[in-house]
Amino acid sequence: MNLTILVVEDDETSRNTLVSMLELDFAHVYSSENGCIGLDKFKEVIPDIIITDISMPCLSGLEMVDEIRKMNSTVPVIYLSAHSEVEVLQKAIDLNASGYIVKPFIYDELVQKIKDNTIQNNYKSLDILSKREKDIFLDIAKGIKPYDIALKYDIKSKTVSTYRNRILEKLNINNNTDLIKLAIANNII
Repeated sequence: MNLTILVVEDDETSRNTLVSMLELDFAHVYSSENGCIGLDKFKEVIPDIIITDISMPCLSGLEMVDEIRKMNSTVPVIYLSAHSEVEVLQKAIDLNASGYIVKPFIYDELVQKIKDNTIQNNYKSLDILSKREKDIFLDIAKGIKPYDIALKYDIKSKTVSTYRNRILEKLNINNNTDLIKLAIANNII
């Protein structure tokens, strides 16, 4: 998937293993070894999702996300922790956690959590589409052929293709299948 992921984990072996695995499924994976560096890396790469350990030096995962929330209140965050303490869980919830996974975890479950949370995050970003782009997004999601969309808006089929490419790029999705999944997941169609 064409997503940018930031992994913040202080254990070098765990971090490197997780990054190597994620790079097989996702386009851009960055990592940091603690919350302070993670905060700087967040500002640099503006990830689509953050996966962070909770207990780390400099800034904990919770402290780092608290700072990130001051800049971006919607970026999904999945916390990884060896502990399932109630206070930690409550703080993660207060910081608008998208997920909380207790270590050791199953990689496929993490990937599914990433996909589920980024699809919903993309829905929030529909606001970045122009009115015409939203209309064409809905038409494509409904399965209307490009030729018919062109007739509907009195534009050329090539212009519909240009709109489609712009929509995919803005929503950070790869193809019509992802576009339809996004629409269905959020009850748009």
